[in-house]
Amino acid sequence: MLVTVAGCERGADPEAPADETTVSSPEPVADWSLFRGDPEMRGVTPESIRPPLRLAWKYEPPAEEGKRRPPIDATPVIAGGRVFVGSQDGNLYALDLETGSPVWTVKTDGPIIAPAAVLGERVFVGDTYGLIYALSVADGKESWRFETEGKIEGGLNTLVREGEPSRVFVGSHDYFVYCLEAASGKELWKEETGNYVVATPSLVESGNGRFDLTFGGCDGLFHILPADGKGGKREIEIGAYVANSSAVRDGICYVAHNGGEVIAIRIDSGEILWKTATGNEFTASPAVDETQVYVAGPDKRLVAYDRATGGETWAFVARRALASSPLVSADTIWQGGMDGRLYAVNRKDGTEAWSYDLGAQIKASPAASRGTLVVCGDDGVVYGFRN
Repeated sequence: MLVTVAGCERGADPEAPADETTVSSPEPVADWSLFRGDPEMRGVTPESIRPPLRLAWKYEPPAEEGKRRPPIDATPVIAGGRVFVGSQDGNLYALDLETGSPVWTVKTDGPIIAPAAVLGERVFVGDTYGLIYALSVADGKESWRFETEGKIEGGLNTLVREGEPSRVFVGSHDYFVYCLEAASGKELWKEETGNYVVATPSLVESGNGRFDLTFGGCDGLFHILPADGKGGKREIEIGAYVANSSAVRDGICYVAHNGGEVIAIRIDSGEILWKTATGNEFTASPAVDETQVYVAGPDKRLVAYDRATGGETWAFVARRALASSPLVSADTIWQGGMDGRLYAVNRKDGTEAWSYDLGAQIKASPAASRGTLVVCGDDGVVYGFRN
């Protein structure tokens, strides 16, 4: 059974641009319950969110009098009509997706810079004190917490398989990747790496009912671990640390690392299919659709690379650096910029279709669900956009 994403309904090809000349069935509705939308971290929504958008609502968390509101660098996740996002003020906020109104707020021990994850009736999040929390989606009540020995900077991934306990995967600055039982927080296994783990691990179905956990580490290695903790791990030398998550499609993992390369790795064999040198130190995570890999960089460029060859197809140039990861929706790429703008970029040729100036740097990546695009800024505000 494939990995499940809570509350997700798929009614169409999730990555095919809509044909405006035909009458189709109602638009699909999908949750964005993980950092990049699905367990393979593709960064693609089956929903069709097209520009221009209007600002439907914004939520401004309370701030101490006379002090600047702490920034939100954590990407929001969305499930069941609620937005879940952590802030450097040490709170996890649950907001109503339709109105942006707060539903509940939970104070954690440390600031939150990592994206949360939703599975069933629980939302999971880690803080910079190394704690993982499992909270009730309904009211924020804590189910359990698990302590690591280092900062949690990356998000969590989840795996549901029939006849087995649901699992949560997370990496820590203590050099370990952990597999926890989702219901209890019990440690099922952990694996040590050679340095910090800041990526949200990606999952891939490797055949014969096997799932592998894949991620790049700050040790300059690409790691492939059996999701059940049974069997040997594999490591592929990359030569530079990986400060983001990797996108998986058709058994191939696409990695953009700090050494300035975008790489395609076949997971079953470990073969590096292609490398493209860019000179960038990437922090944004790639997105991948059926033909292209999209990577945003500090050189102000959002680049589409041919998925088969690694050749550059087109490049969009923003006004300042890009630290946010791109989101693919129908014929549009949604991209946040350090210039404070939310960009809509044409998927076909990389031209700018629309932009909106938030007035604050955008480091968190966009999230989409039920026709609403949610973006957070370094002003500590959560913004909801829709047509």
